[in-house]
Amino acid sequence: MIITELWNYKQDDVILGMDFGDINGDDSTEIVAYTKGGKIIILTIGGEVLFEDIISEDSSIWNAKIFDIDKDGNNELVLGGSDGILRIFKCEKDTYELKPFWAHRFGTSISGIVIDDLINDEKPEILAYSLDKTIRVIDPENGDLIWGEIFEDGIGDAIVWKNDALALHLKEILACGNDGTVRVYDAKDGDLLWFKKYSDKIRCITGLNSEIGPIILCGGDDKKLHFIEKGNQKEILTMDFEDYVWKLVSFPNSTKNNVLVGSYSFAFFDESIPIEEIEFSSKITCINEHMTTVWSITGKNVEFMKVLEKQETQYVIAGTTVGEVLIIDADSGAILQEVNKKSCTNMVKALPDKNLLFSCHDDGHIYAYFLEDY
Repeated sequence: MIITELWNYKQDDVILGMDFGDINGDDSTEIVAYTKGGKIIILTIGGEVLFEDIISEDSSIWNAKIFDIDKDGNNELVLGGSDGILRIFKCEKDTYELKPFWAHRFGTSISGIVIDDLINDEKPEILAYSLDKTIRVIDPENGDLIWGEIFEDGIGDAIVWKNDALALHLKEILACGNDGTVRVYDAKDGDLLWFKKYSDKIRCITGLNSEIGPIILCGGDDKKLHFIEKGNQKEILTMDFEDYVWKLVSFPNSTKNNVLVGSYSFAFFDESIPIEEIEFSSKITCINEHMTTVWSITGKNVEFMKVLEKQETQYVIAGTTVGEVLIIDADSGAILQEVNKKSCTNMVKALPDKNLLFSCHDDGHIYAYFLEDY
């Protein structure tokens, strides 16, 4: 797969991320970008700006999801950021103006948002977790709290795990925090099923369907990747890294029998060395169902990574601190294409059905690329 640049958009704020969807019910796909200064920009997939507004002035928006949360046939925009307010908007069809639907307040920054049917009512709920130490499941129709639990410190990551060993519809929430704990909750009622505590911050968590059964993987500031057998909560393996274990991604969605590991270095804090001259020790690593390393790429300080499936082939798309956009063969770890935009790449996302890829950067750019198979 190769990519060719189509267009770029530039504005005067750091663009932290994007989501895609039909935001106003006109049967077309829009880009919703969000910024460090609290701004929302809505663009066509051709790069035309349709609407922009400051939602949370001087307060970063960290998360945005386009989703029909109230099942009325129209998508809403779900936002969470450093001011701790989970905001839901409806979008006017003709003007793209964002109209507040409801809001739910946390004590401080919202770390992440997941939308899924968590309580088995055949409707989506919103899972949100925060540095205010709370993890909450929220009613999407009115913003009311369904259940919430408290950590001893801020929560950094959480995923929804389907416990197929017990029942197809039963879901659990795997979460980790700055207090060093890994906690597993019943998604329906928030019952704490078990927890495990480490001495350092745990930054990321995911699940792996291994050859011996479900495994929880987690890692953080101790620079280790921990493998915990889910059934008996025993740690069965650790892998050492030179840098913080920062991101974990299970794939493919159908089986989750592989995991990407992104380690992270703060070497760029040393301003005496130009960032383009830093030799990062951080890496991207792929682990399989046998809990062994399939491939590893050293020297890539990853800010974002995700797996893209196109024509039954798996690719890793990633963005790095130095501004790289990477296309990687998920089977072999071969870098198929590398583009460097010289400004930190905060997110890379694809619209595979339209053969489009997008990246957003610290310098305020969004780049659009055409995806082409070899």
